[in-house]
Amino acid sequence: MSYLRNSLTLLLLAAGCFCAGAQERDTVAHEKLNNSIITEQMDKPMVLSHQGISGEVNMGKIAAIPSVMGNADPIRFVRLLPSIQVNTEVEGGLYMQGSESSMTLVSQQGVPLYGSSHLLGLFSVFNTPHYKGIQYATTSGQEARLAGVIDIQLQDTISRRFSGDLSLGLLSGQGTLRVPLGQKSSLTVSARRTFINTIYKDLLKYADQPMKYGFTDANVTWLWKPTRRDRIWVDVFGSRDEGSMSSGPIEKLQAAWYNGLSAIHWNHYFQDVTLKQKVFVSVTGGTPHIKAFSATGEMPFYVHDYGYRATVDWKDWRFRAHFSYYQIQPQKPSAQGYFVENAYQDNEPVQNATETILSAEYRRNLGYWFQVHAGVGLHWYLSPEKKSFFGATPEAGITADFLEGGKMELRYELKRQNLFQVGLTNMGIPAEFWVAAGAIQRPQWSHNVSLSYNYTTPGGMFTLSSELYYRQLYNQLEYVGDLLDIVTGRYTLSTSVAPGSGRAYGANIMFQKTKGHLTGWISYAYSRSLRTFDDQYKKGEHPGAHDRPHELDIVLTYDFGRFDIGGSYVLASGTPYTPPKSMYLMGGRIVAEYGEYNSARLPYYSRMDISANWYFRKGPKGKSGINVSVYNVLGKVNHLGLGSHLNSKNMTYSYRTFDLQLRFLPAVAIFHTF
Repeated sequence: MSYLRNSLTLLLLAAGCFCAGAQERDTVAHEKLNNSIITEQMDKPMVLSHQGISGEVNMGKIAAIPSVMGNADPIRFVRLLPSIQVNTEVEGGLYMQGSESSMTLVSQQGVPLYGSSHLLGLFSVFNTPHYKGIQYATTSGQEARLAGVIDIQLQDTISRRFSGDLSLGLLSGQGTLRVPLGQKSSLTVSARRTFINTIYKDLLKYADQPMKYGFTDANVTWLWKPTRRDRIWVDVFGSRDEGSMSSGPIEKLQAAWYNGLSAIHWNHYFQDVTLKQKVFVSVTGGTPHIKAFSATGEMPFYVHDYGYRATVDWKDWRFRAHFSYYQIQPQKPSAQGYFVENAYQDNEPVQNATETILSAEYRRNLGYWFQVHAGVGLHWYLSPEKKSFFGATPEAGITADFLEGGKMELRYELKRQNLFQVGLTNMGIPAEFWVAAGAIQRPQWSHNVSLSYNYTTPGGMFTLSSELYYRQLYNQLEYVGDLLDIVTGRYTLSTSVAPGSGRAYGANIMFQKTKGHLTGWISYAYSRSLRTFDDQYKKGEHPGAHDRPHELDIVLTYDFGRFDIGGSYVLASGTPYTPPKSMYLMGGRIVAEYGEYNSARLPYYSRMDISANWYFRKGPKGKSGINVSVYNVLGKVNHLGLGSHLNSKNMTYSYRTFDLQLRFLPAVAIFHTF
């Protein structure tokens, strides 16, 4: 209800502040504008690299990339880029260059989102036709994140005619409508609903047990251009997931969770200055219910981020102001049964914190070949305990442009972040939660150094993008709690996390063919993510939970005109896990003694997906056709982890792999755009 109330408040504010005023005709004819946009999208490559493994994704050209639901998915697409590590079938995070998922900022037109994927990571929360494109970078600039940024961009042109995109498949139904509202404004509405349990209820299993799952998401964006120098967006987004499963000692895990935002954006273009402002509310939350060993428990959590952003571009300068007020409820468990009755009465109160950032950046050309840039941000963070943390975030870099010989950049940054994300699993379910820095751990920070090189062949047929990087991480947190602590009443947040430090280093390289009927890329990433803890059970340096040293990605599409085909192949190192030294059964419970932390590794990960689109109609004003896609077409079983399995009927146990029994996932969808 609070999210709906916040959304309504912002919409009413937008209506009161911006709906007054006379409308005037645009100076550019809409047919010319629309044709130029279409031509621009067709001329751009699928991935346009600007600096190192950073650039933009052309939404108009990713339809041929294999998808799970029969339509293109921007988050699944960027996971095929070499800077972002592949996930298992039950992970929804975005691990960029050895960093934690929470260190990567995922945003919608610059507004942070605290969850970019639905359950299992198979589905993102974004309806692709609703958006213009994706900007991605391995650095987040002066945002309060240690790694990079993935920004999903809203459409910035007025719809001149009623149009839409519709798709109906075995897994989901999706629709987007673009409605002109006079000469100076238009409305875009998108909605999607999955019905995966209807067709695939017998295929979707985890550890031999069936899973139930469904989600709904919707977007509403109003774009208004009251004058030639102003653009205003009112944007509302929301998603809701529901799922349940059983596995091993977990008799039942049932959860419902949500993500959403409401925002007003206002861009004003002076003669020499561009001013961009936004005010927003971004929320996430959920309540998982767990039943295990005859005990029941629940772990509600939420995050409310009330924020303001302003950016001023003037000649070679960029100035920014950033403010966020956080209300965070860390996982707040309650349990009944099995030695405990309502054990958590006052545990983990709501955290209130503020974050303020002021920054300035400067770029300057030095002669014909070189460009330098430098910047500094001033951070002030007020913790839930009302303790202030001040810090600077200097950055500097030099770019050498050798023209036909390519472009090279050396960059240094000091980064700061005041939020942590920890939890029981990486399964895309709300067993992960956010925590504000303060008493539990000081704000995290890092030294980041990178060297990148980009080269485009004459004529632009091929491109080469590469980057070397090193990050030294401080004030890290690792979750060391156990599920049984929840249901037995022994859980406290302070004893369930271990403080430490870390480092991440590696190299990414991507060779892309950008023109012709055959397009795509081959990329390789070498990445190490290491953590050092003082905890007695994991003392010393160990691989991080998502450490994958090697990953190979191959993405190819071929356009035959009347139809196109696409395929992707991923081959990656397995993730680490902690092997047991001994296990035994006592009083109906499994008691285990584990070996060195993350000293073993799962088998390599491998997956091939294919997709094909056949068009009944294909033209500048729309297209209609059928999409056929197969996820994991080779049927490779990729292990998700290892753990203890308890058979409560005959009181026996075993230690074996956990698998998502989804050998392959075929899907058929019909689509129509007009």
